[in-house]
Amino acid sequence: MLLRWFRRHSPPPEPGIPVATDAPPVEAFVVRPHRANRALSLASATRDYEWAIAGGRLSRLRAHDIATLSAAMGPEIWAWQRARRLTLQPPWRASPNVDERCERNRAVEQMTADIATWERALVEVDADMRRAVLYGSPMPPPLDVPAAVMRRIEERRAAALERAARRRSHGGAGGAPEPRPEEAVHHPPIPSRPS
Repeated sequence: MLLRWFRRHSPPPEPGIPVATDAPPVEAFVVRPHRANRALSLASATRDYEWAIAGGRLSRLRAHDIATLSAAMGPEIWAWQRARRLTLQPPWRASPNVDERCERNRAVEQMTADIATWERALVEVDADMRRAVLYGSPMPPPLDVPAAVMRRIEERRAAALERAARRRSHGGAGGAPEPRPEEAVHHPPIPSRPS
């Protein structure tokens, strides 16, 4: 548009000055591959994901861009990023200065140790599903919890049930002193005025 304006409002060329009218044909231009066609590194994918979250643009990304980010991170890290987002935690970032295999191992260690985040994220997904049923909105996708993390969650739940069963078997005291009713407590006499 700007070029058309300049053509209309520029003076005609002076006689004797050659004008370039022999533009190359369209076939001569080489189409270069777009950046999205190349595989992203883990550090670039986590950086772009964090920028999308910080800018509030994640819900407006194209499906192709989300698929590219997901493929670069892998299914486990992608699920962990979603769990962190559901629990209002900042996204995990891979360091660009460290080997990608080391960063993936560090991410797996952190995600398997972060059981509380996974449990809270599962509760949030369940609440989102109940709200979707209640209001008739589309169901959110389930959270893809890695198998190692799910085993740790089940072990943690089994240990909690075992502790609760032990507390019940000890008469409900759980190792604490036996509770006494209010009536049995010795109340000292109310002080009277000195005479």
